[in-house]
Amino acid sequence: MTSWEYLIIALPRFELPTTQPEPSAAIQALNAEGELGWEAVGMTVLADGGVAVLLKRPLEADNDDADRRLLRRLRARRT
Repeated sequence: MTSWEYLIIALPRFELPTTQPEPSAAIQALNAEGELGWEAVGMTVLADGGVAVLLKRPLEADNDDADRRLLRRLRARRT
């Protein structure tokens, strides 16, 4: 049987669609978590209008290594 780990994140505020080809901040946040193996399994609108997303991924020992590799890549993009 698969064991799961769960994560709840708050998405950045909703932005109206633009003609820019860049994904919104919310999509970027979900894509970043997806690269770490997280899958969105639920969403809810919060009282302040924000959105909370429930994510899950299989509980594996190599998840920490994947997390560290992605963080290094993201930091390298900023420089």
